[in-house]
Amino acid sequence: MRHQQDRHKRGTFLLFALAVVLLVTGCTSDFNALNSVTDRGDKIAWLTNLSFILSFIVMGMVFVLLIFALIRFRSGAPSTREGNTRLEIIWTALPALLLIVLFVFTVRTVINTSDNHAEGADVLHVTITGKQWWWNVEYPDLGITTANVLHLPVDRPVAITLKSTDVIHSLWIPEIGWKLDNIPGKTNTLNFTLHQTGEFDGACAEFCGVQHAWMRIKLYAQPGDAFSSWANAAAGNAIPPDSQILQNGKSVFLTQSCASCHTIKGVSEVTNVGPDLTHFASREFIGGGVVENNDANLEAWLRDPSAIKPGVLMPGFNNLPDEEIKALLAYLRSLK
Repeated sequence: MRHQQDRHKRGTFLLFALAVVLLVTGCTSDFNALNSVTDRGDKIAWLTNLSFILSFIVMGMVFVLLIFALIRFRSGAPSTREGNTRLEIIWTALPALLLIVLFVFTVRTVINTSDNHAEGADVLHVTITGKQWWWNVEYPDLGITTANVLHLPVDRPVAITLKSTDVIHSLWIPEIGWKLDNIPGKTNTLNFTLHQTGEFDGACAEFCGVQHAWMRIKLYAQPGDAFSSWANAAAGNAIPPDSQILQNGKSVFLTQSCASCHTIKGVSEVTNVGPDLTHFASREFIGGGVVENNDANLEAWLRDPSAIKPGVLMPGFNNLPDEEIKALLAYLRSLK
């Protein structure tokens, strides 16, 4: 009997140690929803931290009582007693009180973050449309369209309209504070004000197909003057080719199927079936975040995109002569 009790105690301590290890190993990530950089996200992060604190207090009390019981009754089983009214009231009232506290603060947070109306001349309007598997980002008041990158100024109210052209997607940039779905035939709106500059990674948080994991987006939170400089450059047409190889690359773009899906302002004006390429070379990534935007990766993407991102709708151009591939590569790399 004593041997079985010792084994039970060791098993309990091992489970506790395992729980701590699993908790610690899950603390490192590029996504950090508790590091809010928006006004409304701060309120959600505060509520989340409160929930964590109360949960850890309860967990600590449970483990203290467990360890006390293991030590106090290590010599044998405790004697049985017929009820304890005071203890029963305490362990019923305390959890009820904690739940009431969380309920009150949760309702208050929902009320403070659920206003879906952004008004005023200073509001920056952005439309983000989820597609399999990339993000189309438009600034309707600025005449800017880009893909998989989101530039926003700090200390200025932002209203982001969310749409989808195919299946349900969900825009999730953890530092904003919460996620919201892109639903076909419906529009949702994210309203917030950034209060911190930086670069923040985002992703689709609703399973949307084979390349769901590689439907990434990057937020650049910038000071007002830096955002204005980016917007002025992004609103312009593509840089005209200034050499023969770039001119050849432009011709390849126009004569192949590229121009049927992609817009390059001043060159090819089409509906955004595929990402807008007007300033393609200024982006860090290709294919919704799957690879870095450099010469080697871009050439591999042009030749066989499905080898890099299986399921992608873009056709490959491996049948083109090498000189045409090199010219197209040079032209796309010039679009800054």
